[in-house]
Amino acid sequence: MDYLKLSAVLSFSLLVVTFLATGLNLPQTLTWAPVILIVGFMPYFFNRYFRYARLKAMEESFPEFLRNLAESQKSGITLPQAIMNSTKVDYGPLSEEVKKMAFQLSWGVPFPKVLKKFSERVKDSSFLKRSVAIILEAHRSGGDIAEVMESVAESARQVKELESERKSRFNQQLLVMYAIYLIFIIIIVALNKILLPMFALSASEEIGGVSFSMGTLDPEFYRTIFLHMILMQAVFAGLIAGQVGEGSVVAGIKHSAIMLAIGSLAFIFFLPSQQILINVEPSYDVFPPGSLYTLEGFVLKMDKTPLEGADLQIEVGGTTYRTQTDSLGLFSREIVLPSQPGTHRINIRATHPEGKASYSLEVNVG
Repeated sequence: MDYLKLSAVLSFSLLVVTFLATGLNLPQTLTWAPVILIVGFMPYFFNRYFRYARLKAMEESFPEFLRNLAESQKSGITLPQAIMNSTKVDYGPLSEEVKKMAFQLSWGVPFPKVLKKFSERVKDSSFLKRSVAIILEAHRSGGDIAEVMESVAESARQVKELESERKSRFNQQLLVMYAIYLIFIIIIVALNKILLPMFALSASEEIGGVSFSMGTLDPEFYRTIFLHMILMQAVFAGLIAGQVGEGSVVAGIKHSAIMLAIGSLAFIFFLPSQQILINVEPSYDVFPPGSLYTLEGFVLKMDKTPLEGADLQIEVGGTTYRTQTDSLGLFSREIVLPSQPGTHRINIRATHPEGKASYSLEVNVG
């Protein structure tokens, strides 16, 4: 099966479905294009990774296979017969290839041609292809095949030991790369929760008598951009991890998949779609312990129109207060501040059929 063509067809189909679902809105469809391409090409990427993992497992078993063949030859068994006897040994994924070679030999296919066919089937592994080429050259030149196989097996063992050592050293760097990705997600969440509501509430600011217009801000657009950033960072950071740690970009697909899962969960739980906004003017005064504090603010839609009838839940010092917005989207509620001096956080949650929102501010008690 051609997974590249399958992934291309799947990506195109998803683009068409998204285009239709958005009401033939091309700009909105293009904003989701990176996500669609990542999802569409997943069959191809995972197929490449499974092939890579299979070849790596074959490389691990290949030295043992060569040593067994060399020992069989030293005991007087011919090379084709030694391969047929090896079908009884479990070499993991390599066992399937050994059985294919034994089957071809049983039908009278020459040994060099059998090895050449095996080399073509594992052409993506430079290690296996190079080892088979050495054995074929020794067979053509009439050298001691058993000795050559032992030398190749020993070289393969040393190469695998070096790869294992490099991988163990890279594990610490891999943890650093995951930590950087988590920090990146935290920054994105902070930007979404702190900056976007502030920008959305004021389309323009006046500084020193000069008005700076920020235009109309669509939080959903920026939320989509944040999703793209999280997914792109996951894909490329994972691929780089595979190249640095195991010498193959394909090996990084598993890291990309893990980071994609982490990023997607963070996006779902920490970057929810927010269709309404809460605004409260913070107070920088210091209030007496246990005093009454009038909390005032307003709730708006994203287009900045007032939202009437929004249910608000205000939590402070373990006590919950409830109120609703009026026809102008305004709310006012007296609350009792904690009796303990210090800085206390007031958490506000608004619920309405239009959506949900949350907001928090701090008050000083002393």
